[in-house]
Amino acid sequence: MVKISLIPGIKQSQGIALTPQLLQSIKLFELNNLELEAYLTNEILENPFLEIDQEDSSELSEDLINKSDEDNPESILETEISQSESPIDDHSNIYDESSKGPSNELTNIIEETISYKKSIYETLIEQVYLNFSNSIDRNIAYILIEHLEFDGYFKTNIQDLSSNINIPEDKINKILFTLKSFEPIGIFSQTLEEFLIIQLNQLNLIDEPMKNLIENLNELALGNIIKLSKICNVNQSEILNMVKSIRRCGSKPLINLDEKDFIFGEPDILVKKISSNWVVELNENTLPRILVNTGYWEELAKKRISKEDKKYLADRYASGKWLIKAVEQRAATILRVSKEIIKQQNDFLEKGLAYMKPMILKDIAQELDLHESTISRITNSKEISTPRGVFQLKFFFSKAISNSEGGEDISSQVVMNKIKTLIDEEGEKTLSDSKLVSLLRDTGINLARRTVAKYRINMNIPPSFERKKLNIFNTRLKP
Repeated sequence: MVKISLIPGIKQSQGIALTPQLLQSIKLFELNNLELEAYLTNEILENPFLEIDQEDSSELSEDLINKSDEDNPESILETEISQSESPIDDHSNIYDESSKGPSNELTNIIEETISYKKSIYETLIEQVYLNFSNSIDRNIAYILIEHLEFDGYFKTNIQDLSSNINIPEDKINKILFTLKSFEPIGIFSQTLEEFLIIQLNQLNLIDEPMKNLIENLNELALGNIIKLSKICNVNQSEILNMVKSIRRCGSKPLINLDEKDFIFGEPDILVKKISSNWVVELNENTLPRILVNTGYWEELAKKRISKEDKKYLADRYASGKWLIKAVEQRAATILRVSKEIIKQQNDFLEKGLAYMKPMILKDIAQELDLHESTISRITNSKEISTPRGVFQLKFFFSKAISNSEGGEDISSQVVMNKIKTLIDEEGEKTLSDSKLVSLLRDTGINLARRTVAKYRINMNIPPSFERKKLNIFNTRLKP
């Protein structure tokens, strides 16, 4: 019989303590450039030796860009962090299935303590997240937001945009139609007439005479009241009342907002093609730089001060030096990861979304000899600007779908895009999930019906019978 007892003893094991400096460095990986700037501004207020680096610098030093982790003293930081943590995100589709273990995610104190006023850009991004469940639709929406005029109008030529980003015009128009329902009212209107109709509709003042009046604003500008009376089929006094209603409306969607609030976020990473090579670099416009005032430290060190004050100053000086190293390590690691992502997704940049390569965090981690959680933190909330648009770094990660024809595996995002395209082009005869499975199989993509249904639901697309009812309803509404 086994005897169970509690016996005190001493056990020796290796471990790592997450010091405040290590925790700080981990948090820096998670922040984008704008969040980093806010964080460093707060650190400068608390540390007398930290200052903003006012020197202009068009590019990072060669030591920072080309330095490998093995040669970098801060690689010790990466090793320590990697040994003590596991992936933190619940994006199961981009982690390898073998990645198991408890999460050691820490409360994001930095994000909770940094306060800022939301810009119109951030408000629109939040609405995109709430209205689009499919990542492809979201990224198209992000591109359209980037093309929004300062006054809130959308004046970009859809045909040209479609050609630039290799997305069908019908797809762009559908996303744009949804964006026009966003707040503030009338945002993404393409013409003054459209913006006026939206406002008057909110006031329940839209009818056929009012529509005819708005369609003939040029005649109103010329003061042709008699002609407008005939066009709208109302008397002249009614025309004047309608004009009063129009004058209650604004002329621009964003005219009543503070211009400072309309700030579009700049990407953290820039990608451009030089000759036949893709060049990746950090965005110098948003990358903050700080320095430690060593002269001030040396001056204070010579003065007669108490032990407590001397200890405080020494701690602040050491903390500032550590912070600078951590910021440099962050920049170097982000650049390494971004370069590898672009290297892996070269076909997407060259040929379009249909050529997106399936990729998980582990692929980049193994290639760069980094931990998956480090890749996750770096790709979190970072934006990258490419000739095909501005994307979240997470956009480039998706699980693989096997090709039944024996070719290369296909990205799940490509498959979802194919399903969305088939449904968009289905016409009056709606496609069931089983029919979609058959059509996908014809292109070499072998999926179960429940998988197609899951992708359809994730893209917020109703089932075939509901789409059929919607088509009938829309047909009845047509004049």
